[in-house]
Amino acid sequence: MNTKENQIRIAASNFEGISQQLFSLAAGLEKRPSTNCFPSLDSINRIAEATTVSLRNLVGRVTPEENMTFFEDAAEAMSITVQESDQWLKITLPGIIPHRNARDNPTFLTRPMRHALLAFQREHPIERFADCAICIVHQYDVALGSKRIRDYDNIETKRYLDVIESVFLTNDTGLLCTVLQATAFSDRDATIFYIMPPWRLTEWVQSYLTFHTENQKKADSETGMYI
Repeated sequence: MNTKENQIRIAASNFEGISQQLFSLAAGLEKRPSTNCFPSLDSINRIAEATTVSLRNLVGRVTPEENMTFFEDAAEAMSITVQESDQWLKITLPGIIPHRNARDNPTFLTRPMRHALLAFQREHPIERFADCAICIVHQYDVALGSKRIRDYDNIETKRYLDVIESVFLTNDTGLLCTVLQATAFSDRDATIFYIMPPWRLTEWVQSYLTFHTENQKKADSETGMYI
């Protein structure tokens, strides 16, 4: 029976198993530093995400409505931010995951993201964009090297654009919405969505190119990497 008690026990068991696997993986890497840890970490991460989503859903069912802030808390813990300027709206997320198969649950990130956008809209009401340009910058931690950089068709963005549309756009059809993607080195992994009126696009491109050039010079001087 899928009772609250059983769900709590399943979550506890999953997190205990995750802890044991991580300690085991760390010990293995200590003995063989060249071991490819990606398959194990990817598997552990998927279990952790699915378990977290399940736990959030349970919290949602038992939390009184007046205390329903845990998705906003999750967004804050994940460093999901929304900032408005005169030029554009800036939404910052942790580095977006690559495409996954159908069994993976995207709500680990998209649900806290949606609540963060709704909270911003409540506090700083803005009119929905009838037509717009959306510029997506995939930031990669320069310290982790350039081999991690992915092709754009191997990065999940649609689900996140759907969340943005539900809060800030009237429609994301190609007739009304232009979407551009770019890549840059930075001091941490992140994905940033810039939403703006179409006539601001040239201004954004100039701003991005300046940022990209400065950070590329820094990356070249610190690591010798070129992209």
